[in-house]
Amino acid sequence: MKSAIIYLVFLIANLIQAPTTLIPQKGSSVVTSKDKRSGWEATWGMEELRIQEKKAVRFTETGSGRLSTYSQSVRWSVRSTWLAQGAFRPLDTEKTITATDGRVLLVERKHFDPDMGTVRLERTQEGRTETKTLEVPADTLAIEGLAGVLRFANVPKSRSLSAHVLTNEPEVYSVSFEWRDEERVTTPAGEFNCYKVEMVPHLGLLNVVRPFIQKTYFWFTVAAPYNWIRYQGPESGPGTPEVVMSLSHMD
Repeated sequence: MKSAIIYLVFLIANLIQAPTTLIPQKGSSVVTSKDKRSGWEATWGMEELRIQEKKAVRFTETGSGRLSTYSQSVRWSVRSTWLAQGAFRPLDTEKTITATDGRVLLVERKHFDPDMGTVRLERTQEGRTETKTLEVPADTLAIEGLAGVLRFANVPKSRSLSAHVLTNEPEVYSVSFEWRDEERVTTPAGEFNCYKVEMVPHLGLLNVVRPFIQKTYFWFTVAAPYNWIRYQGPESGPGTPEVVMSLSHMD
């Protein structure tokens, strides 16, 4: 019993704590890739809501442009809902990708069940639907909405934040978010004093190859409310082109 209590305290300490009040935000971003296979513009938003009398937050994104997995320009929308009662926990995500003529190319949904410790994955493509259920650790974060949630972690110089991340492969990775530096970052939205955070995967015996794996970085403003400013890393998971996503406007 004592070891279980210690583990619970450790887990709570490592979850990203939600603020008392979530201020709605809207903005836009622009994305480029080194190999020119990807490039797009997107608008995003964050709003507070209630789910079964519990505080929650919804992140939305709509975008259009080139994704490396498609030979044509596409449009998409992403919606992710997280509980924000004490700590952030993902509940549901949905991503829809369409051709420019409106034809649906892909629909992906994830439903997290915190009580069961599982996530149900649903993928519909070319008229075929595949479903899968994974067991996930209690500290698992969804890739959808991650930048919006991570800003509230305010990772300090003195320690890292450990967690698990469910990617779109889908795979669950043990990671840590580690403070790297403070930098002056220039974006289409202006210049910002930022702290830089690296998402470091824990690969067990494969850690010897970690230097050859794509790096993933986030930049947030040094001053509260620690707004997201830039992302640099894989477009949509390991092996996809490296992209740089920069803030272009924020309300």
